Amino acid sequence: MTISITKIFVAVAVFAGPTAALADKTFPFLEHDAIRFAYETEAASWSTAPVMIVNAFVAAEDRTFFQSSSSRSTIPLFVAGWYPEPSFPNKRVIAFAVSQALEREEILDWYVHRVFLGQGCFGVDQAALAYFGKSTVDLELHEAAFLAGIPKAPSAFHPIKEHDRAISRRNFVLSEMAHVGFISEQAAHTSTAEPLIVRQPLGSCP
Repeated sequence: MTISITKIFVAVAVFAGPTAALADKTFPFLEHDAIRFAYETEAASWSTAPVMIVNAFVAAEDRTFFQSSSSRSTIPLFVAGWYPEPSFPNKRVIAFAVSQALEREEILDWYVHRVFLGQGCFGVDQAALAYFGKSTVDLELHEAAFLAGIPKAPSAFHPIKEHDRAISRRNFVLSEMAHVGFISEQAAHTSTAEPLIVRQPLGSCP
């Protein structure tokens, strides 16, 4: 017997306290087909993010993403920040639905291309241009690590106003990448020694 994701939402909502009042409604945007349609519609306009960049974002946010259940990860929670709309309550339910509807690689793809990265930019393509004046394929490892560290707190890791904190966060991401085997210890060591040089003035996104 197949149980729709809207029924799952009702079940979870009943135990969610503040969202229990939503339990008598249906939410078609939580159905697998709706989530997949939304993702594929947006993804049609994206370039493919280099593996190095995707790995940097995984290491920064949830290095166990490929080993543990994606429904327990914080990465789908970020997706729930914009799907179906930012104001929708109970983002954990949306995150669960997303984790059931999409493959891990697709969730990461959505995250990397849509997460807020400061300077009014959403997604790594826009951010690479705003911060470094480069396309994603031209980013160096330490630059990718800097961008990957931004979602946690964009204003706190501003590369000019909070330069030291931005470098510290970048270096943490590099260390995490080495820890899980995405890069070598030598590559991490070399990249942490790189200066953080961004555009002056920084670009911005519409």
